[in-house]
Amino acid sequence: MAHASLERPRNLAAWALVLMASLLAVSAKAEERYWPPIVDPPTGQHHPGRFVWVDLVTSDVAAAAGFYGAVFGWTFETYGGEDDRDTYTLALADGLPIGGMVYDQRAKQGKKLSARWVGLISVTDLKAATSAVTQGGGKVVYQPVMLGERGETAIYQDPEGVVFGLVNSKSGDPPDFAGDVNEWYWIDLWSADVEKAAQFYRAVVGYETVPIADDGPRSGVRLVSGGFARGGIMAKDSKETSATWLPYIRVADVKATAARTTAAGGKVLLQPMALNLATVAIIADPTGAPVGIVQVPATEAQP
Repeated sequence: MAHASLERPRNLAAWALVLMASLLAVSAKAEERYWPPIVDPPTGQHHPGRFVWVDLVTSDVAAAAGFYGAVFGWTFETYGGEDDRDTYTLALADGLPIGGMVYDQRAKQGKKLSARWVGLISVTDLKAATSAVTQGGGKVVYQPVMLGERGETAIYQDPEGVVFGLVNSKSGDPPDFAGDVNEWYWIDLWSADVEKAAQFYRAVVGYETVPIADDGPRSGVRLVSGGFARGGIMAKDSKETSATWLPYIRVADVKATAARTTAAGGKVLLQPMALNLATVAIIADPTGAPVGIVQVPATEAQP
C-alpha cells in the first residue's frame, strides 16, 4: 500500500534469512503442534486468492502478545504444553480469530530482532500450486502437509526469496468482506520487478492483475480474485530495500496508533502519511516484526 525510503528496509534481507531458518525449525515438529481452525464454526466456503491467515514467528511470544494487546486490543489463547517450542498462541480481534504466534529462538540473533508475519493465501489445490512455484523459479520451504484443524498448508519462497504460505482450510475460509478496525485489511509485496512477480503469483494462485493508475504515488498492480482486490505488488524504491510481503492492520486513527506503538515498546518505522484516500504508517513490534497500519474512510472500506 505504501513504500518509502527509510532505514528499516536495509535490515530486511538479514531478517528474511533468519526467518527462513525459523520456519524450518518450526516445521520439524509442525504436525505435533496444535493448529486451530481458520474459522469456527466452519463456513465450508473457500475464496481462492484471499489472504486468510497470518502467523507471527517470534523469539518472544509474550512480548509480542503484550504489544498487540495494548496497541490493537487483541486477546490471546495459548494451546500446548509448558514448552514454548510446542505451543501455539491464537490472536483474536474482538473475539474473531485472525492469526497466531509461534516461538522460535532463531528469530533473534544477538541484538538483532527478526520476527516476521507470514501470510497464508487460500488455494484449493496445493499440489498444482507447488508445481507452479517450482516451475516459476520459486522454492518449496515446507512441503504441503495437513496441520491439525487448520488444513493442508505449505510454505514457499518466490523467485526474489520472499516467504509466503498457501493453505486449503479444513473448515473453510472467513466470509469474504473487508477487515474491520483492528483486523487485517491489506497486504503488499514490495518487488524489484513488478511484472515478473505478477507473472509468478498469477501462475501459482490464479490472480488477475490490474495496473494501478500511474498518476498517484504508487507504482504497481493489484492482485484480483473472485472480483475482489486481495493485495498489491509495489515497485520497491531502491536496491537497499529488500523484497517482502507487508501486511496492514486497519485502525481508526493512524496517528493515535503510532503513539500507542511507541508507548508499548514498539517503533514507528514510517511516520503517518496521506496516500490517496487512506492514511498509512509502518510500525514494528518489540520483537522486530514490521507491520503496516491503515486508516480509511468508512465509505472506502471495501476489499
